[in-house]
Amino acid sequence: MNQQNYRLPKRSDGQKTFDQIIDTAKKLFSKNGYLATSVNEIIEKSGIATGTFYIYFDDKFALYSYILAKYRKLIRKTISEAIKDAHTRYDKERLGLRAFLKFAWEDPLAYRIIWESMFVDQKLFKEYYQTFSVDYQRQLKRSVDSHEVNDNIDLETLSYILMGISNFVGLQVLFRDTLTDKDLDRICDEVMKVLDHGMFR
Repeated sequence: MNQQNYRLPKRSDGQKTFDQIIDTAKKLFSKNGYLATSVNEIIEKSGIATGTFYIYFDDKFALYSYILAKYRKLIRKTISEAIKDAHTRYDKERLGLRAFLKFAWEDPLAYRIIWESMFVDQKLFKEYYQTFSVDYQRQLKRSVDSHEVNDNIDLETLSYILMGISNFVGLQVLFRDTLTDKDLDRICDEVMKVLDHGMFR
């Protein structure tokens, strides 16, 4: 994320306006897509003056990039908090998956915005997932060193396999009309059953 294409507010009233722009943009990007959403529409729906938008963001892409980077940090923080007391790779994978699925259910706008980045800007999309992958590989390497994960598996490929599972099981969750803690636990247990025992006999 380019530090020069956005500016954070310095006062509380500015923070309120900044947050309003972010919330409005999330909804519009999710509903209409990036290309079909204009800066003028964001300004109008936010209830701000045109000049106010440009105090904080150079353009629409700067705003979108900021939102995407914030989602990446928030998801990583959510997962890190969920697994901080876990001692085994198994528990970390299960708790991390559960935290991600709950996040996706509670903030469904995230999915549309994150996935659309593939069409908005390839570099942005690659950076989003490659950053996750590199961090995941570091964690998996520690589990290999402690003999919890097989040492004959390519960790980069494994990181993408695990991210892919989370992403598409996330869709399973989002397609539901209701979701309880019991549902979340059952889905996570089914995923862990596959990871633990494999798919083929």
